[in-house]
Amino acid sequence: MRASDFADAFQGGCWPERTSVYRISRWETAAVRVPYLAVRRYEELLQLPPNRLVTLLDAIYRYSATTDDGAPQLDRGLRDGNPHQMARLEELVEAVRSEDVVTGSDWDELTAYLAFAPRQVITPRSAWSDIAERLLAEMIVADGVAWMQRYEALNRLLAHPVGQQQAVAACASLAADRANQVFVEIVSALDASPHPDASRHVLDQLVHPTNDRAQYGALLACVRKLRYGHFSEPQTRRLISVVNELALDPARYEDAQPLATELLRRLPADIPAPATARLHHVVAGDPTLSHVLAAGRLAAAEASDVLIARMTNTTLANLPRDVPRYRDELLPALLDELLFSPVFDVRLHAAILLFGTPYRRPVATALALELRSRAPAFSVDVSHAMIEALRIVGDDRQRPLIERLTTANGVPPSITVAATQAIGHIGGRSDDDFWVKALNHHASLWHQTGNKASASALNALIYGLGMARNTPLLDQVRNHHLAPAPARAAASWWLNVQRTVYESASR
Repeated sequence: MRASDFADAFQGGCWPERTSVYRISRWETAAVRVPYLAVRRYEELLQLPPNRLVTLLDAIYRYSATTDDGAPQLDRGLRDGNPHQMARLEELVEAVRSEDVVTGSDWDELTAYLAFAPRQVITPRSAWSDIAERLLAEMIVADGVAWMQRYEALNRLLAHPVGQQQAVAACASLAADRANQVFVEIVSALDASPHPDASRHVLDQLVHPTNDRAQYGALLACVRKLRYGHFSEPQTRRLISVVNELALDPARYEDAQPLATELLRRLPADIPAPATARLHHVVAGDPTLSHVLAAGRLAAAEASDVLIARMTNTTLANLPRDVPRYRDELLPALLDELLFSPVFDVRLHAAILLFGTPYRRPVATALALELRSRAPAFSVDVSHAMIEALRIVGDDRQRPLIERLTTANGVPPSITVAATQAIGHIGGRSDDDFWVKALNHHASLWHQTGNKASASALNALIYGLGMARNTPLLDQVRNHHLAPAPARAAASWWLNVQRTVYESASR
């Protein structure tokens, strides 16, 4: 379609006015911010589900924002005192506090109203806690767009001048519950709140964590909290000491050591000389940490440029058609963030951005090709990042590769764990034969060795069963007398998720 034809077709649906080729060009080149209704019109013209592009833009804007304001960056066009909006707000609050099914679009609408009118009174006051707790319950069992909508809604609550304390308290309470099965996103979400309670809970989870996943979530939270200046000077000094110790300890959760090293690079205060000496001693023997401390990336630019160029070419070759004279300079930049940033949230949002473009499937193809043919040539951290990326952009065509990696012999333990964590999110479904084989494999290893990797892999597989809503197999695990006690407890937790929460989280 020619640009002029597209501009002519743009009027209609939810878009009330004529527009020009030049205006659309300014939106698409980011010369000006695209309006909310224009994004909705793109969804209509591209025949996408409602709010698909809106949700992706909300997520990207939220993470890259220079302030911690709770309002969405896409202006919904809300008007103060609108009686219809107030009636709808009351209706949504009532639905959230009931057994009704609540969709992701409902959460978007509710929290947009609250962010637009921050002094809006909600009674009784306990309703704020009910809203936050219901939102968290759905978010931790949601996936894909449904998860993004709820995570954005939580960010709005955490920055809300009235509701933030209840939202922080709900996150902290769930993070302190050892029976809970989802920790990283609960603790890392506290980066959205400027309230002192949020900073205190993040530091507490660094020093006295509920488990290693909660501690990793606290490390992630520190990235944005440092950007926004949430920590006081005494808290920052304390943070230096704690993060330095984490950077020196390789026996931490997944990529916690590179992330801690990156935080040290970003800290505004000086590291004490003795700590600096210890850090450089450890870093000198670890190429990945050396690159992180020197340049904030998981590999040298020279080596990564070769991989990015190869993946860019593979991606472009797998597009449905060529676009003459078109050179995309953003794709290599996104691939660089996707694979080489030491901060998980940066990698995640690069994947989210690619998810919303025609590059999604070609990038997934390129990632799978690299993992199959050249994985030994990469550092473990980069291979890990590739598997993480497939959690977002991958589909049923890459799922068999992830299935094989969950039980493959001769791969590093962290790759095995990454694959078991990805299986709960990547597109497609696995049959019961796979689940039983993988569960038995890691349960047997756990009984033989009791090592951390097998325990993490087993926990991740049960998480995958929960995300797949595979109640019969969860029930078998819970009642199997030879299953490790933590596995039985995890299966029991998933089986106790309220039916309404599950139904809502899938919408």
